[in-house]
Amino acid sequence: MKHKRSDRSSNGSGEFPVSPLFPCLVLLVAVAVAGCSLQGPYRQPVLSAPPSWSAEAPPPEKASVQEDWWRALGDPAIDTLVGSSQQNSPSIAQAVARVAEAEANLGVSRADRYPQIMASAAYVRGQQANTTSANGKLTELYSAATVSPSLSWEIDLFGRVRENVAAARSRLDARTADARAARLTLASNIADTVIALRACQGLVKIADTDRESRSQTLQLTTLRQRAGFATAAELASLQTSVASAQTTLAAQQQACAQYTNALVALSGQDIATVRQLTASPDAPLGDEFGMPEVWLPQAPAVAPKLPATVLAEHPAMLGAMKDVQAAWADIGVARAERLPRLDLAAALTDEWISALGTSLHYLTWSVGPSLGVTVFDGGAGAARVSAAQARYDQALASLQGTLRNTVQDVENALAAEEAAITSRHAAEDALAAARIQLRAAQAQLRVGASNQIDFEDTRRQALSAQQMALTARRDQLRAWVALMKASGASVAAQEPHHE
Repeated sequence: MKHKRSDRSSNGSGEFPVSPLFPCLVLLVAVAVAGCSLQGPYRQPVLSAPPSWSAEAPPPEKASVQEDWWRALGDPAIDTLVGSSQQNSPSIAQAVARVAEAEANLGVSRADRYPQIMASAAYVRGQQANTTSANGKLTELYSAATVSPSLSWEIDLFGRVRENVAAARSRLDARTADARAARLTLASNIADTVIALRACQGLVKIADTDRESRSQTLQLTTLRQRAGFATAAELASLQTSVASAQTTLAAQQQACAQYTNALVALSGQDIATVRQLTASPDAPLGDEFGMPEVWLPQAPAVAPKLPATVLAEHPAMLGAMKDVQAAWADIGVARAERLPRLDLAAALTDEWISALGTSLHYLTWSVGPSLGVTVFDGGAGAARVSAAQARYDQALASLQGTLRNTVQDVENALAAEEAAITSRHAAEDALAAARIQLRAAQAQLRVGASNQIDFEDTRRQALSAQQMALTARRDQLRAWVALMKASGASVAAQEPHHE
């Protein structure tokens, strides 16, 4: 009895035909499971920030990050040099380039979410042997042209692409925060150096006045020694004193030159421009006692926000936290790399062949999913996951270190500012008392109750008090700048005013 072959067979081999809907069904299933992820949602690490700063002054009720905080000092030199440095600083340029690189890497990661379409074309002109003798030729020329567009698309089954994009986005945020930190550091360095230079210029004036006073005393003592009213030992002591004052003046001038050179390197401006910008404002050469006038900006009263807020806004902390988040996403990428990978591929080939007087045209296409899985890798996949976990632990430890350093920097700046304010008040009281003594000595000189030598001795004591007061004012300003840098400028500042 003869059996009829089943209609389900496509040919004599007994194979079953594949439905053209099968690739679509596979794609739908892949899309349905594409939301699966091997990595849990990122949770920001709990940071053990202190509840408050150790300074007694409470934080202001209204505080905000001052992006141009240095303008509160009201120093035109600082404003100009900070502005120019932001444009041509190598450190800023490097930070901006890192941001651009991170942005480009994010674009590369995002591109993996979309199909990759490629195309190739080829044309061949050649000669081949003629196996027929119809035309009597032993060889025949031929031509072949091919155009082949193709498409490939990874179906993100286990979140590899998604986690890769998340890591790239976090690194972009981290490098952006790094750029903010670089600008903050550069601005604080310039402000600190300008303050140090202005104080140095004042100390040069004081040292020069002190040297002149000692020289005048030496001249008067020389006359007295010739008249027999002073000993050679007194004269030699004064000569040593004048030489020491000259050495102090030279050392102070050298320090000012070093501050100027530092500003040239920081701002990128030439030395003539820096000198012009940092020249002391017009002021009288001296007061009624011949003591030099010194100008310094005055910092407004500020107080940082609470520690938790400062740490959340500080660019160094933001960069470290985003690096931790990127490292967490990298773990998900490493885990997904170990699992099967589903790709959808499609290809179309259009080929023309002309040979032996005959032209042929072929058009072929293919579309379908492909599943790839690593069967054995010798433990490389597990090692990559372990390495990613280790990098996350490193980033987390770096974040903790940044936290401790930031808290320490703020506390140190607050302590330095508090000590500088106390020292300034004491030095200003001492300077006020020295001026009273100097006024009394001047009155005695006028009525003949004392001589010029005694008056110069009193004036040098007042100059020493002025030097201490200037140093204390400088230290307070530099502590203020350090506080701005340490807190990320997360403070409230009043309107600046000048002395």
